[in-house]
Amino acid sequence: MKVYSMKKIISVFLAIMLFVGCTSLAFAEDDNTITGTLNLVSFNVDGLPIPAALSSTKRDPIKATKLIAKQINASDCDILSAQEDFNLHPILEKNLDMEYATLTSGGVAVGDGLNFFSKYPIYNVGRVPWRTAYGVYDCGSDELTPKGILYCTVEIADGVFIDVYNIHADAWEDEKSMLAKADQFDQLIELIEEHSGTDRAVILTGDFNTNYSVFRDGYKSGQYKIDLCQKLLDNFIGHGFKDAWIEYNNSGNYDFTYGEMYERYGCAYPRVWDTLDHVYYRDGAGVSFELLEAVYDDFDCDEISWDGHLSDHAAVRTKLAYTANPDEIKPLENKQTETFNFGDYIITAIRTFSNVLFKAMINIPELIKNGIGWIK
Repeated sequence: MKVYSMKKIISVFLAIMLFVGCTSLAFAEDDNTITGTLNLVSFNVDGLPIPAALSSTKRDPIKATKLIAKQINASDCDILSAQEDFNLHPILEKNLDMEYATLTSGGVAVGDGLNFFSKYPIYNVGRVPWRTAYGVYDCGSDELTPKGILYCTVEIADGVFIDVYNIHADAWEDEKSMLAKADQFDQLIELIEEHSGTDRAVILTGDFNTNYSVFRDGYKSGQYKIDLCQKLLDNFIGHGFKDAWIEYNNSGNYDFTYGEMYERYGCAYPRVWDTLDHVYYRDGAGVSFELLEAVYDDFDCDEISWDGHLSDHAAVRTKLAYTANPDEIKPLENKQTETFNFGDYIITAIRTFSNVLFKAMINIPELIKNGIGWIK
């Protein structure tokens, strides 16, 4: 049997340690991944120019908009996805500490109320109106509102791009509005597959006017509500998306009931749990997300001087950590920035307003016969 001297043993040990150290250093030098965090807020800002005197809660819209901006700034938000950002858009944009923003598409009856505000550059902005909506003088009057989809690409770090979508779905819960929403969710996933494919990480935000537990239970009856809940699962969860609130607050379990949530939180769902606003996220080529936080937040403050909240919706506040591998990221070949064209704006405004006016006029007999549903 060969006996090794202590000197040889130490030499071998040092050689192994040197090899391991050099190998670790080589791996460290080759690791060029980019990491960071992303704070998103999706907020229906209720930007309707309704004077406080005509509001049931006496909400001051101008003051509310300024307070929303103040609260968003304090939250260290990186990307704000806004719905119902109508006539008060200039006030919101002026008071937000964000360098980049999409151009407003106009006020009530002209614009879609959808906008992004961002600390990071925004490229390739697009707007797509819904191909289906329901309700003229009732059921939310969604045919008189040019809602739809707003999308863009955001460069969250040097060379790291994600696609972000913002929607505002039909408002009401009657059967025809539910069917319209189902088609809207089909239209959204079709656009995502066409525009983003699998080559970009994707975040979906907005006022979906749909949740899981209430509709799954057939709340207020109706198979069409259960079907719409399934549509959320099929279109988004079935296509690799995760709902941030459910992942963070319900351990990724999408099979829960209204009763279970009510027992847990001790209150009805609006503003607190599984409400109508959502943030979905999905990894893309070279970019992966880790969920750090997802909560519904009223962003209320002591400066509110009316009987109510800053908005009629709680916002979804989401924090994601991201890891990006530059070798796998698909570069953005066309970095087109949004520019304002006054002629195009006027043409779009006239076309939109004309369509709204036409629908309103041809449905006057219905108005005379049935009245305005949401007033009744």
